Amino acid sequence: MDDITAPHDAFFRESFGRREIAQDFLRHHLPRELLAEIDLDTLEFSKDTYVSKELRSTYSDLVYRVGPHDAELVIYLLFEHKSSPEHWTLLQLLRYITAEGDQFRKQHPEARHLPPIYPPVIYHGERRWRVPADFHALVRPLPPALAPFVPQFCYALHDISARTNAEIKGDVMTRLVQLAMRGIFSDEPIERLSELLALIEHVSDKASAL
Repeated sequence: MDDITAPHDAFFRESFGRREIAQDFLRHHLPRELLAEIDLDTLEFSKDTYVSKELRSTYSDLVYRVGPHDAELVIYLLFEHKSSPEHWTLLQLLRYITAEGDQFRKQHPEARHLPPIYPPVIYHGERRWRVPADFHALVRPLPPALAPFVPQFCYALHDISARTNAEIKGDVMTRLVQLAMRGIFSDEPIERLSELLALIEHVSDKASAL
């Protein structure tokens, strides 16, 4: 990995690796129907991540588990971070999903079903995100007769770079993290720094008031 991308990935892992930030982000960005099915208070970091040590320095995924309200199986939340558009994101996610399935089978040899996975992709690059949004879009030609035999899934894109300040949702720290990610490529670093300092001051005021 080049020296420019590595700090982005490290910042993402450090920030979204904090339960309270991931929890707050999900509370504001998950579909209502999914939020109704899960209990975010059960959110926990998945230590049995299925990305190998060799790939962990290249891929910046984070995996969380969260329990539904009325079920035994957990839901896996696979966070993937991108600082530039990547055409093969879906293929990368498919590798993660199948690897998770293998890992789950090893840990639960008696299981006959796999837990569902929700894959949010968080993007903060300069260029517009114009890459395939569902797996069938990667396969060409794809005659209708073959479509049932080709995997089909999509990801949930959260494009921070396209959002205004007012559209950045969450508690102060969650917004601070997103603004920092969005400002990495800014042509106006002083203005972006001022925004972040104002949020940091707000956090300090809240902490001192406790």
